Amino acid sequence: MVFVTISSKEAEQYAYICKRLKSVVNNMCTARKTLEAVANASFDKSFAKCMYMLTSESLQCENEIRAHIDCMVCNDYEDEQHVENKKIMPLNKIGTVEGICDFFENSYMKWYKKLLKNKHFGLSLKNLIQNHLQQFNWSLMQMRLFNDVQTNLN
Repeated sequence: MVFVTISSKEAEQYAYICKRLKSVVNNMCTARKTLEAVANASFDKSFAKCMYMLTSESLQCENEIRAHIDCMVCNDYEDEQHVENKKIMPLNKIGTVEGICDFFENSYMKWYKKLLKNKHFGLSLKNLIQNHLQQFNWSLMQMRLFNDVQTNLN
């Protein structure tokens, strides 16, 4: 059996990383539920399909962060019950493609860019965050292209 001793500063840094990751994954879950509600309320099937692609990407990234949290063995892991208590954004404010893109940028892109600037995160965690950011940029580009195609068809 091997025992590892860490300093109080390292323990604080570890706890900080756990807290930040949990916060981001909980915020992502809430944002994803909001996007799912928008997709469910839409009568346009192709628009709803694009929305489900966004939510699918979000869920995949959430699961990867949750796996990272599980690997770190963060003690007080929160479950998804927090979503039931939070209010989602009013659907009429984000019912358009531009509204969804703005919501997506505010809900995902800003969080991830802040995480990348965090000096406490290690290289592997920053690589994961960078990969997610690239996925989100790609998804956002798809939504904007969808909007352009829809505009040209009308």
